Amino acid sequence: MYPDLFSIGPFTLHAFGAMVALGFIGAWWFLRVDLAERGYDPEAAFWCIVGAAVGGLVGAKVWYAIDNGGGLVSGSGLTWYGGLIGGALCALGAGVAQRIPLGQLANAAAAPLALGYAVGRIGCQLAGDGDYGSPSKLPWAMSYPDGTVPTTQTVHPTPVYETLAMMVVFWALWRLRGRLGRPWELFGLYAVLAGTERFLVEFIRRNPDTVGALTTAQVFSAGLVLAGVVILLLVRRVRVPTTG
Repeated sequence: MYPDLFSIGPFTLHAFGAMVALGFIGAWWFLRVDLAERGYDPEAAFWCIVGAAVGGLVGAKVWYAIDNGGGLVSGSGLTWYGGLIGGALCALGAGVAQRIPLGQLANAAAAPLALGYAVGRIGCQLAGDGDYGSPSKLPWAMSYPDGTVPTTQTVHPTPVYETLAMMVVFWALWRLRGRLGRPWELFGLYAVLAGTERFLVEFIRRNPDTVGALTTAQVFSAGLVLAGVVILLLVRRVRVPTTG
């Protein structure tokens, strides 16, 4: 593993931080393209991504501190569901400030959200930060002896699983953006797919059970899937204007 990519004097480029930054940059680029296709100012994507970055990192840190009793200024500890909530709220707030309808902004953000998450998980894999899975003897199982949370056991490389799965989700959502035109519709599909992916991968993660046989992430994921299903059912009642 490569927790630190390189150092120049006192500066060290950490793998996790680099991949998170690349994830935000990729999400910004695709959000910019999508907003332009929808007839909105593509420059609004910058402020939405800034909002997502700040809100996401703060939300992930605050939720981790609540769950684990850690400090808010420590150098480690993030939770994806805290980041999703904080990032979504701040990004939507930035979109409102840019006069973009929430339903259209949510649709435009669906594919970029999946891409950003997929790239961010590459950082988890390079850093070996403890997001890997349970012990495994599968041919592709690996150990993380040099990770920030090291292990010499061969385990499921769950960050790799998540990156591959969410890249497929990104590809599907990007291809469908012109077909699912009702407000919130594409975002509803994102919620179903992203929630399902995280719910399933938790079965081979190291997180402890907190609600019956489910982890906290699985409970949140189930809620995300349910919210997505409700959105899809509701938007199906909205008529899409026809032309010609």
